[in-house]
Amino acid sequence: MSSSAATTPVATPPPAGPPPMAGKIDDFSDKLSPMLVKELRQGLRAKTFVVVFLALQGLLTFVLLIAMGAASSADGGSVVSSVIFFFYSLAVLVVQPLRGIGTLQNEIRGNTIDLMVLTRMGTWRIVLGKWVAIVSQSALLLAAIAPYLILRYFFGRMELFAELLLMMLVFLGSAVFTALTVGLSALPSILVRGLLPLFIAVWLGGCTIAIIFDNELKRMIDFCTLNQPGSALALIAGVVAAVYGGWSALALGASAIAPMAENHSSIRRIVSLGAVLVVGMVGYFGNFDRETTGPLLLLFAAPAVAIALTEPMNLLPPIVRPFLRLGGMGRIAGRILYPGWAPGVIYTGLLLLVAIACVLIGRASSDGKLSIFLISALGTLLFPAVVLRIFSAKVKNPLAFYLLIMAITIAIAAGIVIGTIESDEDHWVWFFSWIPPVQVVLGSVVSEQFSRDLTAGKVSGLPDFSTIYRIGIATAAICYAFLLTSAFKNFFRIREVEQDALATPDTTVSESTRTHLQQP
Repeated sequence: MSSSAATTPVATPPPAGPPPMAGKIDDFSDKLSPMLVKELRQGLRAKTFVVVFLALQGLLTFVLLIAMGAASSADGGSVVSSVIFFFYSLAVLVVQPLRGIGTLQNEIRGNTIDLMVLTRMGTWRIVLGKWVAIVSQSALLLAAIAPYLILRYFFGRMELFAELLLMMLVFLGSAVFTALTVGLSALPSILVRGLLPLFIAVWLGGCTIAIIFDNELKRMIDFCTLNQPGSALALIAGVVAAVYGGWSALALGASAIAPMAENHSSIRRIVSLGAVLVVGMVGYFGNFDRETTGPLLLLFAAPAVAIALTEPMNLLPPIVRPFLRLGGMGRIAGRILYPGWAPGVIYTGLLLLVAIACVLIGRASSDGKLSIFLISALGTLLFPAVVLRIFSAKVKNPLAFYLLIMAITIAIAAGIVIGTIESDEDHWVWFFSWIPPVQVVLGSVVSEQFSRDLTAGKVSGLPDFSTIYRIGIATAAICYAFLLTSAFKNFFRIREVEQDALATPDTTVSESTRTHLQQP
């Protein structure tokens, strides 16, 4: 009996790959944030960036060749500078920042934020990765402009340091605007994350065109030489304000996508309060007048107030436990620094008191309209929050509603300005004096009436703005009193969350806390 031997197939080894290349360099280092690497790879291949990059090079080359042939040797350098700054500013100030409008919202719609947060990648790294990716592409555009500056140098009469500084300031403005678009892209309202950046982009584009074609570029270059008195200090103040504004926008985006148990509000409020204090002290020791200190303080305080008064009351025990460990002082600090609009009302009062004190200790100014503007600004910040509290049960996007009410009040004031121009009588404006922005219009009405009476010899001295002062202060005080009363009515929720934090382990949340968190 014979048996045939079974043949077993012999596995063939896979073909050997090419030998490793010595000194091979990866495109991105492993030390970089994964979000940054992902966004850079996608952004550098995106059609928007490629089109902007190639169009910038082509337009600059074409227009510069024409300008060099048409311009005389005397003004050839200024023409070349104008062309370079015009196309560069449009590319990095308008086009590039608008690419950040949908960055975080795309991740939210794709339900990828939660997956990324579950990893070691925090919300700040997510936001910073998207921001740095766009800013890096803008930096690439800046590097591509360098050869054209060398061409500009051969025309002579070039302020090399000033033009380089101005170019870096344009890049800084692009980075700040990009931070704003990336931060706002986490918000659900299309009015805030879409229309607001688009409006700013149109305004920046109009300013760029006006500066170039109205021959204001030479004046800006002269300022960047830093030879004018106070120009260096003004430049430093502007850079600090820009960095603060960009950080605030990115912090808003990080807090919008963060889990409810993460507290991003406290550090943001502390930084804003510290920034206002620093600006006030610099203004005091630098002997700044109120015309300079007041608007600068308003620039620092306004974003913090708007965010603090519109934050939802999502307070959980993990947030309050670090404050409770400090005892009674921690509870008091929590009433100011806890996330939510109710502690935000207390924080707003403290921040505005500090800002007002910094203005009052500054060098007095004889401009009464400035005082009206600052008082009106206080009411303009508080009035939309009052309307928001009245309709809070029906509002889904508090920040968008807040900005909408503010825009409506400013639009009413603009309409009243047009009405005063078309009408011979202006006494009817006083009926709208309870609207904070209209108080600025009243200041102009009183000034014009005083000028007419002064020309007729009926009065002498300075116009009397005391009535407008009283109306403005009363309006702001009533608005804040209403907000304070509403906040105190919600403090019982804070006490219950604190009791839950003391009574429950770190990983649990009591049923009563869940019930109150679901209430508006």
